[in-house]
Amino acid sequence: MDSENYIEIEVYCERTQTPLDFIDDLLEFDMIEVHQIENKTYVQPHYIIEIERIYRLRKDLGINMEGIDTLNQMLKKVNRLEQELKLLRDRLTIYEH
Repeated sequence: MDSENYIEIEVYCERTQTPLDFIDDLLEFDMIEVHQIENKTYVQPHYIIEIERIYRLRKDLGINMEGIDTLNQMLKKVNRLEQELKLLRDRLTIYEH
């Protein structure tokens, strides 16, 4: 597996001053996925946004990981319901015209 499309976790944490323990917490709650390449841990770039969002919730608002996990589940459900609502509205539009 090629590491050029990934960000090394240790380097990211060092540059952003994000504790490595925080990354371990994210992994424990299955909030991100990492890849091991040559004894180094990497993350795909799209997970960086998620890491930063969750870190702000934890650091700035003091929400624990269990609370963040609950929030994430609720957001996923809301997004799914919004998509379903859009689909139903689109179907309804067909019958209105």
